[in-house]
Amino acid sequence: MRKFVFTLLSMLVFSFTSKPIFAETIKFATFDFAPYALRDDPDGRRGLFIDIDTAIAARAGITITDSVLPIARALKSMERGASDCSVFLLTPWSDANFIPVAKILHDRLDTVFVTRAGLVITRIEDLHGHRLSIPRGSFRDSPISQDPKIQRVLTSGYAQSVRLLKAGRVDAVAGSELSILYYLSAEGLSQKDIGVIVKYDPKQLWLHCGKGQLSDELLTKLEQAANSLRLEGAFENLAERYISLGSE
Repeated sequence: MRKFVFTLLSMLVFSFTSKPIFAETIKFATFDFAPYALRDDPDGRRGLFIDIDTAIAARAGITITDSVLPIARALKSMERGASDCSVFLLTPWSDANFIPVAKILHDRLDTVFVTRAGLVITRIEDLHGHRLSIPRGSFRDSPISQDPKIQRVLTSGYAQSVRLLKAGRVDAVAGSELSILYYLSAEGLSQKDIGVIVKYDPKQLWLHCGKGQLSDELLTKLEQAANSLRLEGAFENLAERYISLGSE
């Protein structure tokens, strides 16, 4: 009996002093850029990347915080170890500096051209003689910004680019598919209001984590959660909340 009581007390002490495997809070950083993160959205949406982070955490059974920061600060926060994980594009630079944990979306951040209704193009050269709006400072060292046969209209961002397209003042806009479709949706445009969407530069969206910041067990948990959600189509369904264009 005494041995049983001692064993029971030992188990109780261990349960109060030990730490659950996934009790630590993982610090996420999200870019402060629509529609990655949104503030005071009339539809109550928090932003696609915040939704993705939240879904991964729920599936993995972990607790997270999510800091919304300007893009440069979010990346610096990752580099310095102040943040553990973030969702952004997979590039040679990100592959070298962080751990690519799991693919999230394979095409929603592709660079695209979206044309006005009635204008059909299949390649960048088809824009010769046409007016193309791009955010100021974007597409450096790219034919989009250097081809002298394209009439470029520089804008303050995607919102202004899309408004110019809607007003008929440009023939096409170029940029991230996710951002352009978000602003097209925000302007109430439908598929009949635009011409074609042409993909120009394919990109993949991945969950990245800092090197040496999380245990292998936690990284595996995040990877399994993200992979299962992607295969179920959960991330694509989340994206549709931000970029769906009506047919009418």
